[in-house]
Amino acid sequence: MKGVGSCRGQRGAVAIEFAAVFVLFFAVLYGLLGYCVPLLMLQAFNDAAAAGARIAVSVNPGTNDYNAALRSAVDSAVNQRLSWMPASWRNGCYNGAYLNTPTTETVQGRSYTRIQVCVNYPYAASPVVPLLTLPGIGTIPRLPNVLTGQASVLL
Repeated sequence: MKGVGSCRGQRGAVAIEFAAVFVLFFAVLYGLLGYCVPLLMLQAFNDAAAAGARIAVSVNPGTNDYNAALRSAVDSAVNQRLSWMPASWRNGCYNGAYLNTPTTETVQGRSYTRIQVCVNYPYAASPVVPLLTLPGIGTIPRLPNVLTGQASVLL
């Protein structure tokens, strides 16, 4: 005899609801974890590039082979800031170098040297966190092809 509270017509409904909700919660959790590492890398790249640009101020332009001394100081500062991450995760933007060739700019009749420091990682070519494609949601995490941190200073 079927009563008012009979569950016979509801068999399997809980399993279907669980499957639908599980995909949603899993996507949110994976998205949270999937974005943490790349955003940490991006913040570290920006910090390291800024440290490299700041250390460039301390190099005396009157020294012999100024460009080599500048490159050495910037490389040392960037590598020190990024020493916690594997070396394969950090690349220079300028043919493998962190420091671009210093350029001279004239601003309001005065001559300045522009120092540009850049660190990047080709995330699309080798993702740190595996990309996950979920039906109806898409690829998680959605990130730019290259994670880049850069800084510049006029001396």
